[in-house]
Amino acid sequence: MRFPAVVDAVTVRAEVERIGGVDNHEAVYPNGDRCQYLVVWFRCRAVGGQARPDGEESLEVGWFAPDALPPGLGERTMLRIETTAAPQAPAWFPELAGDGGSAAFMS
Repeated sequence: MRFPAVVDAVTVRAEVERIGGVDNHEAVYPNGDRCQYLVVWFRCRAVGGQARPDGEESLEVGWFAPDALPPGLGERTMLRIETTAAPQAPAWFPELAGDGGSAAFMS
């Protein structure tokens, strides 16, 4: 499976290796609107193209070693990086039992 959105945003062609995880979160906007986002992320590998910003969705792009990530990455971003780091790791899902945010891994 290939993702055109990756090509559009950073001009890299990517191929999916496995699902990384599924999560949801609520957003509240300044005008008071609320919405729920369903987020699905994948472990991918680059199969072509060159990483460069498109000027609209991305202003700067780069490749980083796991121990040299840029400062200030949020908790959700780190979760996505950590759950896709290992090639054969199980997919991450929020705990359905509702015990305050623990996670479940499924293989």
